[in-house]
Amino acid sequence: MPDAEPAGAPLSLTVNYLKSADFREITCHGAVGGPTPNGELWLAFYTERLPLPRIARHKLKPTETEGLFTIDEEAPAEPVESRQGIIRNVEFGLYMSVETAEKLHAWLERNIDSLKHREDK
Repeated sequence: MPDAEPAGAPLSLTVNYLKSADFREITCHGAVGGPTPNGELWLAFYTERLPLPRIARHKLKPTETEGLFTIDEEAPAEPVESRQGIIRNVEFGLYMSVETAEKLHAWLERNIDSLKHREDK
């Protein structure tokens, strides 16, 4: 139901945004996706990083207590077992209609232009 407006004023609607308990913010380094068989678009966002070693060997250094050692944090760890290449961690995927995709495209274009104009100043 539209909000009450003075006579002759344009109608408006107040929208309240609520965050779900699962709401989170992530970094996006890229996206993959494409059309689905039922005519929607599928889009999945990912982050990129180097692989963490599954097993690493650390040098030890003696502590002040005889017979006790600690990891030498200044010496680099030697990966013993690790994945090769880069990791693309797919964070989430979403489906949208063509109409929603067009609205998202227009929104992105407006905001990109706004940021570019701000950088030019």
